[in-house]
Amino acid sequence: MRASVIELNEGTAEMVGVSVAPVHGLRGGKHPDVDRWFAGCDQALTEAEDMTALSGGHKIVPDYAAMALPTEITRDLPVVIEQERRHPRQGITMDEITHLLRKGYRTAQDIVGTRQRHTTEDIICGNTATFVVDGQAIADPLAVEGERIELRMRFSLAPLEWIRAMEIVAERLQLGLTCLVPHHVLYAAPLIDPAALLILLDEQNSTVGLARRGRLEWTGTVPIGERDILRATTETLVSREQQGETLMRAYRAGQLREEIETQVARCFWGELRHWMTTLARQIRSLHRGGPLPQRIYFLDLTRRIPEAYPSLETPFWEESLPFDGCPEVVELGVGTIRNVLDCTSQAGGPPYLLLRALAHHVASMFAPGDNLDRALAEMIRWRRSSSATRSR
Repeated sequence: MRASVIELNEGTAEMVGVSVAPVHGLRGGKHPDVDRWFAGCDQALTEAEDMTALSGGHKIVPDYAAMALPTEITRDLPVVIEQERRHPRQGITMDEITHLLRKGYRTAQDIVGTRQRHTTEDIICGNTATFVVDGQAIADPLAVEGERIELRMRFSLAPLEWIRAMEIVAERLQLGLTCLVPHHVLYAAPLIDPAALLILLDEQNSTVGLARRGRLEWTGTVPIGERDILRATTETLVSREQQGETLMRAYRAGQLREEIETQVARCFWGELRHWMTTLARQIRSLHRGGPLPQRIYFLDLTRRIPEAYPSLETPFWEESLPFDGCPEVVELGVGTIRNVLDCTSQAGGPPYLLLRALAHHVASMFAPGDNLDRALAEMIRWRRSSSATRSR
């Protein structure tokens, strides 16, 4: 469990306190453990608050909290809104855009409500992905003239049980809960490219998405993760998973006999090919057509398969999808996240990547000026208007 106290300054987040609490059993699972979540959050936040006195000269106690939810317990919902404009020769106004946002949110609510009579999930966040005016994709539609406007949006849903659990944790911490955001949305947010693919490799699954200037247009999950790749690689050679891990360590260290090394390499490459083939199949099913962006951001969340990154630079992967040129694979790291200052000098490594991404998201959301994602966030109904503050 990691926590940070941040100060916001004109779109920049300054991390003035960070901490790690050694709490186990928080990932995944169908039911959240509220007591364990609270214990971890309370310990980590208390230590982060104490650190603020060292980095800033005085102790800072926050009033609000932003929390990240595991991707595997959330799901994404794409929504497309189209509208003929009454006055095509007049520039698009902020009122028109706000109307489209509300219409998109209502549409998402209707979809969630019609799939189940008694819904067990709710929308926790959303974003605008792309505006299309008369068939032309537009980064900023304000003042643009046109007859027809299309808005592509994406919403994230989470089980009501998890939403309520996070609210209870925030209440016990005496904090106002400002946002709940899935991990994959946070990893995509700092990407400034007009279009880029995002691939996240986790233990049990992999997530793919198309990001446009940090906003996800679509996402998908494939049921192949780090555990599956390594298990399938070693299962014909060893009988137990622990032995498989030992075998892979010996393989990477060059300590195997030549015939065994060749067999492991053949099996390993076969499983990586299967992983890439499954990713490509999912991407083709989600993409709206046309070439895919050349740049790919990749992150191995487990940090246990260093071979996954270079496998995406092979001709096999390039030929599996209609890329707009030779794919350029970029490993997602701390340097990718801008507008976050680490005043503690302790949040620079890969373990703090998600925390820095969350800080970036909050700073962007509450930056000065018009912000469509902030306007959309204020519409989403789960968010409480409580102004709870900490008394300790």
